[in-house]
Amino acid sequence: MKYNIGVAIGSRFIQAGVVDKYGRLVARTKIDSHSERTIEDIVAEAKQLIISLLDNQDLDIRDAKSIGVSCPGLMDEEGSRIVKTHIMGFQKAPIRDEFKKYFSNPVHVENEAHCIALAESVGGAAEDLDYSVTIHIGTGISGGVIINNRLYTGFNGAGGVLGHMVIDKHGKECSCGRRGCFETKCSEKALIAQTKEAAEKNPDSLIWKVCENDPTRITGTTAYEAMKLGDAAAKEIFDEYVDNMAVALTNISNILMPEVIILSGGITVLGEGLLKPVREKMYNWVYSREYTLPMLKLSEMGSASVLIGAGMLGTYKK
Repeated sequence: MKYNIGVAIGSRFIQAGVVDKYGRLVARTKIDSHSERTIEDIVAEAKQLIISLLDNQDLDIRDAKSIGVSCPGLMDEEGSRIVKTHIMGFQKAPIRDEFKKYFSNPVHVENEAHCIALAESVGGAAEDLDYSVTIHIGTGISGGVIINNRLYTGFNGAGGVLGHMVIDKHGKECSCGRRGCFETKCSEKALIAQTKEAAEKNPDSLIWKVCENDPTRITGTTAYEAMKLGDAAAKEIFDEYVDNMAVALTNISNILMPEVIILSGGITVLGEGLLKPVREKMYNWVYSREYTLPMLKLSEMGSASVLIGAGMLGTYKK
């Protein structure tokens, strides 16, 4: 059969998967990794992982239409080098050339958040839709934009950096050097820090009950859980989080007006507990609220998304 190979390079794992022409993940495997590695070593391990995966599936590399690679960071205009990544410390790493040392198949490289967005478009919450935006909420905030059923990254490949849209110019300093970025307000890391700060200021807060008096156990859902128990400090934190999320998604809606905005990441386990209040505010704030507005949905692809998106780069990347 004809198929694509998806590879996901991260700070903790290297993954490889076989993706069929319909965007279905047929098989996958992974190995442990860590961030303090050279690009040469990482790609050499990825090569071995691909070979092992294909051997186990009795597949021939010559039948692979393309190899798609997902990695954190910013790609260059040709999609051949990782210009920079805060997570893994690469600078101008020639990732595509390293893969071409081992494989003659076409190789496509893209940011991991863009791959997640592509996967949602191919077979997830944006399936059969032409315009979508996916926001991944993790240690930072990242995302991807789909326009006319194709991944959009701007004329130079550097577009779609959604986490660094400023929503409070007087806010905390961001890793990018500006203040009040979407990431500093709505990442899981930011929400955990805000919840810890509220707990420290309020010794009687039910946040302490939820985390069992251990601040290291505070997560992105702790404020919500304490709020549901009736805690005022937690409600203030969660309400502010919802406000900031709605501000950012309203901006995205006003500028791009996608058919759907999809949220992924740990905090989305709250489901409608998160989506409903954000949706209500966003729908009240969008400029063109007389029109049909973007749906707000949860990711449907789960842990397979990054491999599927990488595997489909050859088909859907503009």
